[in-house]
Amino acid sequence: MAAIPHLPELEKAIERSLERSKQYGIDPHLDGAPESARLTDEQLQARIEKQRTFYVLAREQIDSLYRLLKDTGFCMALADAEGYVLYVVGDADLVEHFKQRRCVPGYRWTERDIGTCAIGLSLAEHIPVFLPGYRMYSALARKISNAGAPVFSPDGNSVLGAISLSGNSDMMHIHTLGLVRQAAETVTSQLRERVRIRELAIKNQYMRALVESDSRGIVTVDPEGRIVEVNRMARKLLNLPDGCEGRPFEETVGESYNIVEHLKDGRGFSAREILARRSGGTHYASLDPIRMNSGELVGGLFTVLEKKEMMRMAVEVTGTHAHFTFDSILGASEKLRSALHVARIAAGSSAPVLICGETGTGKELFAQAIHNASNRCNRPFVAINCGAIPKELLESELFGYEEGAFTGAQKGGRPGKIELADTGTLFLDEIGDMPFDMQVKLLRVLQSGEIQRVGGLRTVPVDLRVISATNRDLKHGIEQHKFRADLYYRISTLNITVPPLRERQEDILPLASHFIHRHELSLNRSPAPLPPETAAAIINYAWPGNIRQLENAVERAVYLAEGGPLRPEHLGISDLFSNSAPVPDLPELATLEVVEQQVIAAALRRFEGNVSQVAAALGISRPTLYRKIKKYGLA
Repeated sequence: MAAIPHLPELEKAIERSLERSKQYGIDPHLDGAPESARLTDEQLQARIEKQRTFYVLAREQIDSLYRLLKDTGFCMALADAEGYVLYVVGDADLVEHFKQRRCVPGYRWTERDIGTCAIGLSLAEHIPVFLPGYRMYSALARKISNAGAPVFSPDGNSVLGAISLSGNSDMMHIHTLGLVRQAAETVTSQLRERVRIRELAIKNQYMRALVESDSRGIVTVDPEGRIVEVNRMARKLLNLPDGCEGRPFEETVGESYNIVEHLKDGRGFSAREILARRSGGTHYASLDPIRMNSGELVGGLFTVLEKKEMMRMAVEVTGTHAHFTFDSILGASEKLRSALHVARIAAGSSAPVLICGETGTGKELFAQAIHNASNRCNRPFVAINCGAIPKELLESELFGYEEGAFTGAQKGGRPGKIELADTGTLFLDEIGDMPFDMQVKLLRVLQSGEIQRVGGLRTVPVDLRVISATNRDLKHGIEQHKFRADLYYRISTLNITVPPLRERQEDILPLASHFIHRHELSLNRSPAPLPPETAAAIINYAWPGNIRQLENAVERAVYLAEGGPLRPEHLGISDLFSNSAPVPDLPELATLEVVEQQVIAAALRRFEGNVSQVAAALGISRPTLYRKIKKYGLA
């Protein structure tokens, strides 16, 4: 904001203006503004509309100031940044003088048009000015003195226009400049306040959009527990009526959360499970005090989250996702293809699935693939190993518990695996190891679709798909009264048997090659060709630990080989060559296909072409053997 210049500085500014006026070639005897600098009525209105806010605020200030000066011989004018007069008001005789000199709306009034004048000088120098009549450039205006002040933009970097006050020289005094300057500064202040209010309104809109987009219900309350603001989700979850602002929160929701007491103590609570009776839902609520920077308590932020959303977030945090798909299951053997066929059927249904197979065959891989190919793929996949958790803890792990259910129970209670799997898939691994009494409780959940937490009385509905897995013979367990028959039939609508590795011998070398490639790459090494004696040993070993054992053995070998060829001894299996067919003499290094071809050829020679014996010795089916004999031209 420009300060009022001292008289010496003002005199210098006037001198500069008078010199500029001479340079512009202005005739000091002009009767007024030239017609060439006039706007049409349409152009004037368009110019006013373009700067409507500035025009309205400045006009209000001029009118307000003129009301104090009315009938005292003064006239006031408003011009824009280019000097075009937008508004004039004043006593009749002086307004008439302005009309004669064409200082009226639509005409431009600058140094280039009329010479030194208050409007032109304040716009040129960006300072408030007092111009005595005798210093006016125009000879016809020297009985009139003027005061003018620029109106600055809110940021102070540019001039929007100027306000002038004119009167007979015997009525004007330099102190009248203060009135004009104050009016101009008031306009700038009001413009700045308009900008601030608009920016605040925009920020409020951003904040409102942010709050409304939140999946949580959000309620702000004052220190007395009265509702200040609520978002749409809060209205839905808590069934809040329109116009609830200003009413006591707990009275409005019909529940007691002791909000006022918590705020008085300067504390809140977190993730407290609540039952919203008005809306009939179970939610999780938190309360956080709201304080000023000075520490003064001004209210509280009450957030409420739908239980299903809370479970989804818990699943994301704990990482309970299914990562594997059917593309992750490698192999082309007949038995594996049969198991995959049933698994894909299972993925397209909601029926319970029982996956049977020896340890290490990849049962969880199948379970995750089924989940990821189902319509629940974007929902939780929660796994629990029924044989790895002590009997005393399994119930609370499965069903969760309420606060105070037992010594050491977490405050506020905790949901169990079944609740976490709501809307998704619950994978019960090693279900054959589940205690008999726990089987009864699980069966009740599967039949009713409801659970009851440990130490709780209320029931919680759940919607889940159950996939179970076992390495035991459950039918034998039923005969021994270790597994309930009714639970077996409930979980085994679809049965999938994952074959052991020894029954899918044609998959062994491709799997070993895959594991070698993966582990070599993890060490930033290029996989070396597999020596034929190692390939033959891998094919002929029974792999009682199945794929898990094969991968571990390959990883061990990769480390011990230190970048060189993998030897049989690197695999670390003491009975590697037991029950193996003789290894034929092969070149030092060969492809897997060459190894396979020569192993089959050696077996055919050993068993004198008896296909049944060869197939049995190699652990593959006769159709597979016939296909490979034809492929390698060994017939």
